[in-house]
Amino acid sequence: MKPHRFRPLWAVVCVTWLGCAGSEPDASSSVGPREPQMGGGTWMGEPLSAGCEPGDGGTPGGDTVRVTSHSRYYTLVGIAEKPSGMSANPPYLLIPDAGTFTRIDGTFTDGSYQYAGVPQGTYYLRTGSNYILTDSRHVELGSDEIGRSDVFHTSVTMSPLQLDLSNLAPWVTYGSQAVQPSRLEFLSRQVAVMGEVFFDEDPVDGQTSMSTTQAWAWNLADTFPLFEAAKGDSMYVNQLGAVDAGTLPDGGALTHHTVVRSLELTPFDFTPDGVTPLPLGGVMQPVPTRELSVEWRLSEFLVPARQLHPSAVSGRPLLFVDAAPHRPEDGWVSYSSGLVNLQLPAGASYTFTRRLSYGDPFPSSWARIGTADYSMSYRNVVPDGSGQTFSMSFRALRTHDRLDDLVAAPIVPRITPPRGLTIDGLDANVQRQVGAASPVIAWLPPDVGTPTGYNVALYRLENNRGYYLARYQTTLRVPGSTTQVRLPPGTLLPGSIYFVLVTALDITDHDPKHRPFQSLSGLPQGSAQAASSLFTTP
Repeated sequence: MKPHRFRPLWAVVCVTWLGCAGSEPDASSSVGPREPQMGGGTWMGEPLSAGCEPGDGGTPGGDTVRVTSHSRYYTLVGIAEKPSGMSANPPYLLIPDAGTFTRIDGTFTDGSYQYAGVPQGTYYLRTGSNYILTDSRHVELGSDEIGRSDVFHTSVTMSPLQLDLSNLAPWVTYGSQAVQPSRLEFLSRQVAVMGEVFFDEDPVDGQTSMSTTQAWAWNLADTFPLFEAAKGDSMYVNQLGAVDAGTLPDGGALTHHTVVRSLELTPFDFTPDGVTPLPLGGVMQPVPTRELSVEWRLSEFLVPARQLHPSAVSGRPLLFVDAAPHRPEDGWVSYSSGLVNLQLPAGASYTFTRRLSYGDPFPSSWARIGTADYSMSYRNVVPDGSGQTFSMSFRALRTHDRLDDLVAAPIVPRITPPRGLTIDGLDANVQRQVGAASPVIAWLPPDVGTPTGYNVALYRLENNRGYYLARYQTTLRVPGSTTQVRLPPGTLLPGSIYFVLVTALDITDHDPKHRPFQSLSGLPQGSAQAASSLFTTP
């Protein structure tokens, strides 16, 4: 199977909503949004989530902590809420005391976990792969979901397809022209489905129709649900292609990806089983076009993005515009379809001004969200004596807002990276062996922006037949007033290689103490990252 390059789903790092609730996924997965993964130095991410106040039931007092979890399901006809299970993987508390931790397990009572004997002050709440640093007496662990609350999800993430599409724009294959290749994406506004079509054999350059079973659908949003025609379950199928975006300062041609053909299927029944092809067929239609005027001050992104690490190398600036079917008044929760995907040359530092045209097949009620990224990468020599280098790529700096608000003024960073990253008081940018089982990760606040919170993510290098991969381990989510955390015992394995990634967040209505997952996607928002060098454990 030859996968085309896909737009990283974390290009949509937002979600916020009206209404109150939240959810915890089943114990087999992490609670809340899953942490972006890194493999072979390539970042692959997922969307975050958002929300409001914890469910009702009052706030416990004295030495008791209460933890709840609710799922909110956003549909075209409203919002449904229901409690989500925590019993298979119960959260627990760690109380810090002079470099050690005392564990407190809870009792499930009246739909929540109750923890008695918790002293006033800060504690760690462990849930899934996350540690929440908080002093709250009531924490809501819920997140937001797309689609009906009664939807049945299968275990299938990739489904074979039966493609019968006509009236495509002339297909462009990879490498056939000096532009980005054509792609097919799919998106549902009824259930949690968003992804891309992959082909066993590439379509022929210039073809305008296809009828094949040698294709696959990969749902990036979740496992595939059961589709029910009686409940209106359907999908959009979009063809994305390159369109002219003018010239670069050096005179070179510039294109960007956008929707060039689209089809909304009629509601259908389908039970994904990984064997039966999902039928996607019909006549693709040209789409209406819109215009977007941009002034992007790249130098103001490039300089702070390099603060990721002293040896950071400039990556590409990326501009995305996404459409999402579910739109509340002050944010959005949805898996999204790409309307604009613009990549500029690595290291660009000029002011990019342009009027871009793009295809948009969706209703005017959908949200349009703009994202400006500047990526960075750096290489570390793997400290195992082999002389190998490991390349890591990061979205070092990001600004994210409703499209109209993002482009109403010049695009500049909302927040810059944390500074002065240390491990047990020593410079984290210098490779070394960490002696303590529970080292302290510390940093200084950014030069620009006021953080509403920080994520401290830990990754471990794994040697896979001589090829190193970075595997996500855990995230400590802390308030913006906190600039150091101690890794809990057992977090670091002996004889291992790690690095940490500290992300400063500036998110409207972010509440990491009370609603760590439901409040991650207010708009506008910004994020900026700092990375340590590789370090080892004895």
